[in-house]
Amino acid sequence: MMSANDGFLIKKSFGWTVLEAVYDSIYPNKCLFCGRVMDDLKVISCADCAELHDGNYDEQLVANVVFRFKYNGKRMLARRMAQAIFGRDDEINGDCLIPVPLHANRVKERGYNQAELLAIELSLLCGLPAYDGILRTRYTAKQFDLNPEERAANVAGAFVVKDGFCVVGRRVVLVDDVLTTGATSGECERVLLEAGAKSVELVVFATAVLGEGSAG
Repeated sequence: MMSANDGFLIKKSFGWTVLEAVYDSIYPNKCLFCGRVMDDLKVISCADCAELHDGNYDEQLVANVVFRFKYNGKRMLARRMAQAIFGRDDEINGDCLIPVPLHANRVKERGYNQAELLAIELSLLCGLPAYDGILRTRYTAKQFDLNPEERAANVAGAFVVKDGFCVVGRRVVLVDDVLTTGATSGECERVLLEAGAKSVELVVFATAVLGEGSAG
């Protein structure tokens, strides 16, 4: 049965699935954090890096993963980063996943929205649909060098729920790569609740202290 939100669904393309299969056949399974080659294809980190699944951005190896994924074009990391998130939060409670959006100009600069890639991979793991349901209406300054007050002001009013997308009565799970002060995700939460969402939770790959990273 068709849903009014079906037009907002985001999924992995067939071409991307094929590319992943080729990539997996060529490159050995390496630890997500340190790059050590591992024999077990089902694990994402070596024994020495296992505790890094907690996602502390202050750990340099965790920060390096985020940097490579976000700024060095390493899109292939999305699947294993999502596995790390799911390994911590394998009971993701909600009705749908929504990635924190980037402005169209930022997507053009970067080539992709890293939160969207994570949401697609999490959707495959947890079985919840992922929707491109929020629009970033302003091209805001990067949050990286801003203090908490500046971050809040920077993203205030920068998001809206897309026309035609319905969240009334839904339990929404926001997806992002890094959480710092929560200004960005908090603003997304506000517009979703105002649009009628029953609840809004957030899942991220890493959590940072102010000045150590960006939440989009």
